[in-house]
Amino acid sequence: MPVLKGREGEFTAISNLTDDLIPHLLPIMEVQPTGKGPAKDTWDFTVKVRDRLPCNLLIAVDVRYLADPPSNVRRPLQSIAADLDALKVPMLPVVHLQDSRDRMTDVGDAAELHCGRAVLRLGSEVVDPDDEDAERMLNKIRKDAGLTPEQCDLVIDMFEMRSERDLTRAEPIARKCLAWAQRRPWRSIAVAAGAMPDSMSHLPPRTASPIRRWDIALWQRVQEEAIHYGDYAIAHPRMTGKGWRPGPNLRYTADDSWWIYRWPDRDANAAMHELCDALISSDHWPSNGATFSWGDEEIARRARDGSRPGNPTNWRAWGTSHHLVHVIDQLNRLET
Repeated sequence: MPVLKGREGEFTAISNLTDDLIPHLLPIMEVQPTGKGPAKDTWDFTVKVRDRLPCNLLIAVDVRYLADPPSNVRRPLQSIAADLDALKVPMLPVVHLQDSRDRMTDVGDAAELHCGRAVLRLGSEVVDPDDEDAERMLNKIRKDAGLTPEQCDLVIDMFEMRSERDLTRAEPIARKCLAWAQRRPWRSIAVAAGAMPDSMSHLPPRTASPIRRWDIALWQRVQEEAIHYGDYAIAHPRMTGKGWRPGPNLRYTADDSWWIYRWPDRDANAAMHELCDALISSDHWPSNGATFSWGDEEIARRARDGSRPGNPTNWRAWGTSHHLVHVIDQLNRLET
């Protein structure tokens, strides 16, 4: 259950998934605020879903970063749910403990309009998951959204996890919440976290630097039968606005780490060619090379013939594409 920012790079990565991978994914798409207002942001998101996502991929939609508009205007989830229903595109609404009664009602209405289900995210950027909060939340969704555990996929979200210390702190919290969760008939239970730093500027250029994937380390510690895995792909968990334009870089997923490539931007084409050539020559390049994912095919093309270097959105798309395929492959290997 990857938690993905609803940005162009993530949509491009998902749009290039092969049909055999789609049954293994339930992406939680966070709608990005752009400063244009919630009405424009929700419509832009709906258009991307309509135009970019595979028709057989079910997604969950999280509008927690969008403000409510004036009272005479549809709220964000109301808009997205109604517009996607009109387009015959199914979705799952996402609900949080801190949601208002109106937003809880919107979740119930969206669930009724679509699949009769919702995703419950327990935990946030400022609050760890807690079983007492979870019980309170369960009562709220029953009362205000009209939903039962049987209709909800539960995500225990530990948010940012960047060190052994974070891992040691998070494990007992996750175990306590899992013990509470397993006493109820949820449709599914997942443990999620994000380990990607919010900046790579401290890493050396012209080399591959490993960043530990603490998110999967947590899941491996608490994993039991039927406990699903969630992460924030190759992005930091926090939703951020547009920052400065970075030079050529890639975030490349391996089993225990990401390999971060940063290249000086003296000449974008040459820099990206050298970066991609270094990556495909590395030990973490997959044995089946460019055929591993759409993102790997794009990386190999830049190494092979110096095609146009792309931009930060493209680099995010290539890395996310590889990440999604790698994680599915990794989880399949761990199950066997």
